[in-house]
Amino acid sequence: MAVATARFSRRRRGQWISFLAISATGFLCLGAFGCASSSAAYRRSLVVGIVGDQTLSPDLQASYQVLQQGVSVLSDLDLDVVLHVGDLVESGLSPEEVRASFAQATGILDQLPADWFLTAGDHDVSPPGYSPNSSDRSREKLFQELYGERVPAFRQRPYYSFDVKGVHFVALYSHQALQVDPRWGDIFLARIADDQLAWLREDLAAHRRTRAIVVFLHQPLWYHWSGWRRVHALLRQYPVAAVVAGHFHYDQDEGELDGIRYLVVGATGGSIKEGSQDAGNLHHVTLLRVAGPRQVEVELLPVHGEGPVGLTPREDMDRVQALDVQLGNFFDFSLRERLFLKDGRLVDTCEGAQPPKVQISQIGNPIDLPLEVTIDFRSEPPGVALDSPHFLPGNCREARSGTECLLAPAARTDFSNYSSVQIQGVCPCAPGPSCFNPDPCTCPLPPPPCPCALAPPLAALLWESGLVAAAGPPPSGTVLSFRVRTRFAGASGPLFLDKSIQTRVCACPAEVP
Repeated sequence: MAVATARFSRRRRGQWISFLAISATGFLCLGAFGCASSSAAYRRSLVVGIVGDQTLSPDLQASYQVLQQGVSVLSDLDLDVVLHVGDLVESGLSPEEVRASFAQATGILDQLPADWFLTAGDHDVSPPGYSPNSSDRSREKLFQELYGERVPAFRQRPYYSFDVKGVHFVALYSHQALQVDPRWGDIFLARIADDQLAWLREDLAAHRRTRAIVVFLHQPLWYHWSGWRRVHALLRQYPVAAVVAGHFHYDQDEGELDGIRYLVVGATGGSIKEGSQDAGNLHHVTLLRVAGPRQVEVELLPVHGEGPVGLTPREDMDRVQALDVQLGNFFDFSLRERLFLKDGRLVDTCEGAQPPKVQISQIGNPIDLPLEVTIDFRSEPPGVALDSPHFLPGNCREARSGTECLLAPAARTDFSNYSSVQIQGVCPCAPGPSCFNPDPCTCPLPPPPCPCALAPPLAALLWESGLVAAAGPPPSGTVLSFRVRTRFAGASGPLFLDKSIQTRVCACPAEVP
């Protein structure tokens, strides 16, 4: 059948978003929706906006500004309902601050052109501090009180359901065990408990003849499949079209299982990754069109107005997550890589007089595909330069330059998954609590007993370079910045993650004014 493209669209910030294609016979063909008259198919499609996380952010007000941008994007569309996948407020705030933040955030969401509904996230309900399986339900009760004023059923229990134009929505609660996660920590507690499962069974049975069901929750609890399996076994008995979660702060397409579309949406203001857009460096809202089981379409709408874009498949995002965990191992880089100004010369210690070097050992290849590693350098103000940068022999499948290396799959890696990566021969020495995000000029070295020296053994090094003054002694405080990029060609194309790491030139005591 010949198909001609038609735009059945709404204008958004000077762009056209096209959803539908009209056949030569005047019938609509919309992906898995099949073909029907265009007007009938449009009438039966429910348009759902989805908003991601705001929290786990260094600046909650900046997060709410991004939320405002996301609401503006969705407000230009003809929506039937909007879902918020949780993490609206920050758990570390005082109760008074939680109330104020809730009022501010919901005031932004109230600008939406359709009713909106929320499922609670871990930051919404977790008490301050970290105590897995905490018995402190005070923040959970506070959040139930706040959102319960809008949805009374939520005050009784933090899971509920509702209907919109013949589609049934189920808001599940993924935090019956507080401060646990399906990827790390005590994953076996990250599950839907018996009481919620019993409620879900009754709720689904009462809506078995609805044309479609959409389930949304905060944590993608299916990552712990043995805990989620019984939930999926129940969902597959009913016309469930999609299961949607957030929490990871990156989008991810899980595909279909037994006809149910599983997907993870990224953040709308919360922390995001540093790298390419399709590797999680994207604040967005999501558009979900639902006509029935196996009749779902998804598009991501970046809050900055460009797009739409597609989701990244899970096989690539699991790789990205492992790379992100690995890059997190640079947390103590400034402690490991110290250099000093002594008598107008750069030296490795104030007690000695050797020229300084910078060494990188924290990078391997934790994934199943070749990994390109590049290292860029700059000093601010200018005045320090690299001297003979090179990758050590035996590491690279191909050393393309002194700052670019191709690593074979699993190279230098003892073990890896999407919550932990251990590089061969590298023994981390964590700084004390006062030196988290450490200042190399003021933070003392980790006290003994430390399981290994700060300097890794030579066999563990990936890259090193000397550091020299380019034109006269650099001023103390000069910031030395390195950008480490890891890049691979995945199932969805090339993706990369960056990590910006810094140290600075410290003045030896005699040099201090």
